[in-house]
Amino acid sequence: MKRAVLFGSRPPASDSLWGIAQRVGFEPIIVDRNIANKEKKVDTGIVTEMMRDAYTKIDKTEDVLTLVAGDADFVPTIESLRRDGYVIEVFFWNHASQELKNACDKFVPLDSHLDYLGY
Repeated sequence: MKRAVLFGSRPPASDSLWGIAQRVGFEPIIVDRNIANKEKKVDTGIVTEMMRDAYTKIDKTEDVLTLVAGDADFVPTIESLRRDGYVIEVFFWNHASQELKNACDKFVPLDSHLDYLGY
């Protein structure tokens, strides 16, 4: 694994998920919410890091870019990377956007794995 990143809004001080993720090898990227307490900059941050990694760290003949997300905001990025020869896999619940499922090389629904997603 070349890089594993966990994006999200700043968690409450009592949150333990981010620390666990960091201990098992994820690089946390935490974004502050805006003044209205809305999550902002997370999706664009993910896209930015995917594109940067694709062109600086990934060997498209051997590596796979994996995205854990479910909305169609990522479709243009996935389509662009696939046109350039990258393989993209998406993991998410089965209610993910159909457009996203169609855009990637492989979609893996997590619904049947819920019992295993604990730490």
